[in-house]
Amino acid sequence: MSARQGAASRRRAGHGPRWWAVRGALLVALGLLVLAMVSQWNEIEESVRSLTVGGVVASGVVTVLAVGTTVLSWRALLGGLGAALPLRAAVRIFFVGQIGKYIPGSVWPVLAQMELSRDHGVSRPKAASASLVVLALAVPSGGLAAAVTLPFVSAQALADYWWALAVVPVFVVVLCPPVLSRLLALAFRLLRRPPLTEPLPPRAVAAGAGWLLLSFCCYGVATWLLVRDLHPAVGGGRLLLLSLGAYALAWTAGFLVLVLPAGAGVREAVLVLALAPAVASGPATLVALVARLLATIADLVWALVGVALRQRGARLLCTDDAMQERM
Repeated sequence: MSARQGAASRRRAGHGPRWWAVRGALLVALGLLVLAMVSQWNEIEESVRSLTVGGVVASGVVTVLAVGTTVLSWRALLGGLGAALPLRAAVRIFFVGQIGKYIPGSVWPVLAQMELSRDHGVSRPKAASASLVVLALAVPSGGLAAAVTLPFVSAQALADYWWALAVVPVFVVVLCPPVLSRLLALAFRLLRRPPLTEPLPPRAVAAGAGWLLLSFCCYGVATWLLVRDLHPAVGGGRLLLLSLGAYALAWTAGFLVLVLPAGAGVREAVLVLALAPAVASGPATLVALVARLLATIADLVWALVGVALRQRGARLLCTDDAMQERM
């Protein structure tokens, strides 16, 4: 069999039931999103005129900060595993690898970060463990952020989200290092990956979760800036709490649907529903779409920063090698 025939055979083999299921789910999600936009187009078009450049730019800046804090979580966890990295190296590895999350399935960023980490002397198992722990921490952190904000928006919200307060202790327990270590051991076994060689220090877990919670807060502020831009008369702390909780809930729901890249469609649908107490469906749909666009732009900005730092590091390495040869 020739190399060309072998490649063609591998491509055909890759188009199995899972391949079609992933693409089918993505098409359904995008179709529902388009349908929602078409059915509410008049409201969306009217809301577009209400958006200001300043409001969108402010939301974009905060979104860039939200994305940027996630690397600090990964770096803290990697340091807890005994593989401390300089901040520049962490940015290079983490954000270049994060582009993989736009491919269906949640494993691509992990695989990319594993390979990129080798250039900095970090073993694949440790890089993979740090990346997987970040993903594992993101769900309880996002759930906790939603649970401690949404019920306090209003009396009606408390009636709707009373169950969220009941699960707060669950999220807190999951974030405790002994429980988290057992859950991670189970997850690694299911993924057929070697377990952690050493337990994560409580300080590293606390730092990782803390940076993720800060990231969710920034995302919530970015959402609040968009909502306030559309409804300047509606303000106050309750709207901020609603925005914080709504985005955290939407992100967590989107993440749990593993077959969709970056939770496409699911995150927007949940965000629209969660904002319903204060924002009509048309403007809420616009907020969800703009928030997604800004998050994608922020990912691209940080990826470009990572690439630039990587190229600069490569040039410095070449310069050092050349100087050593001359000596």
